[in-house]
Amino acid sequence: MRLEPPRRAPDNEQKLMVLACIERLGPCTEMQLLQFLFEHDLMNYFEMMFALNDLCDGGQAARVKVNGETRCEVTEAGREALGLFGGRVPRSLMELLEKEGVRWRQRFEQEAQSSHSLEKTERGDYRLNLTLKENEEELMHLGLTLPTRELARQVAEKWPGRAGKIYAEIIRLLSEEKG
Repeated sequence: MRLEPPRRAPDNEQKLMVLACIERLGPCTEMQLLQFLFEHDLMNYFEMMFALNDLCDGGQAARVKVNGETRCEVTEAGREALGLFGGRVPRSLMELLEKEGVRWRQRFEQEAQSSHSLEKTERGDYRLNLTLKENEEELMHLGLTLPTRELARQVAEKWPGRAGKIYAEIIRLLSEEKG
């Protein structure tokens, strides 16, 4: 029995796939893009990076720094390329982007509004810095010292989905009249 190597999309097809994903999912980090591609078994890290680098070198995509974070965006030349060659993007990917695109875009936007960083202190515990932004303006910065890396990781994981609620609750509690 002869094993066939996995099918590998031609480089141009991979580039169009990456370009279509960025356009439909909106500006995103390389890691966010990889999560989408990997979760849907579309492309591995190396294929994505080769395609993305070619797109950036060719001017169809750009890496843009926003508040210390690099996001991938489609350029005008990229939109033109999709207009001319978008029909070569596999129909299954376009259907997936149509079905899942809004959810992933919202997830990426939520992740852009809330961020975190973690560092080990001299005492051996962990300092977790949590940030909530709106329209690129920092609304809240919260620093927590936690005893273990695992607890810090758990808190950081929950932060994006709960940051807005935590902010609202803090404002509510601090603005209450004494009763």
